[in-house]
Amino acid sequence: MASAIEHLHFALELNPRNAEAHLLLGFIQMERRDYGKAEDELRTAIKLLEKQKRGGSALAEARNIYGLCLMELARYEEAATVLRQSATDELNTAPHLAWGNLALAQLEMREYQETLKSTMEAVRTQPRFCVGYYTMARAFWHLQQLQDAERALDSAINADPSCASSIQLQGAWRLRGEVRARLGHRQDAIADLEQCVELDPYSNDGHMCQSILEESR
Repeated sequence: MASAIEHLHFALELNPRNAEAHLLLGFIQMERRDYGKAEDELRTAIKLLEKQKRGGSALAEARNIYGLCLMELARYEEAATVLRQSATDELNTAPHLAWGNLALAQLEMREYQETLKSTMEAVRTQPRFCVGYYTMARAFWHLQQLQDAERALDSAINADPSCASSIQLQGAWRLRGEVRARLGHRQDAIADLEQCVELDPYSNDGHMCQSILEESR
């Protein structure tokens, strides 16, 4: 990765207006969790793409990544603006990802109704988008719409064959267990919490599920 950064810096010395090099460098800095440097590179990439009037999927993708970076910096309002631009770009080849990230920014800002609107757009454009359903369920949970939350969590776990065993969806098992417990479905809740622990007993979600199981005994 260090050599890649060195090559990209050299490329930018030769041509500072190389938008792709700035974009890739920003992405690498994101991977390194150096969000300050990533933000500078991604912002520059977007400005260059706009100035060069190069729309298309590259600009939409750059805005999506930039939005994620801004979220890591807890700049949620700015992130929401950029992510909406990406999501509504007609040339975006994966708009569901931008809608999903926009929903996460809105969730952080406690804009739960807006979160629902964004997740509904996300799963409309990609019905197998497991994470989108999970974000939707989290908004329903905050709104205390438990039956809607349970339905969204069912979709999160079952929308795609890979969802049920994905560690990324461990929180969906935990939340469905909590929702079902609140709805009085004790055995189903226990089964969900046990599956949560089985996915990874050492993660935060795994510890939480184990604690809830122990309290229920």
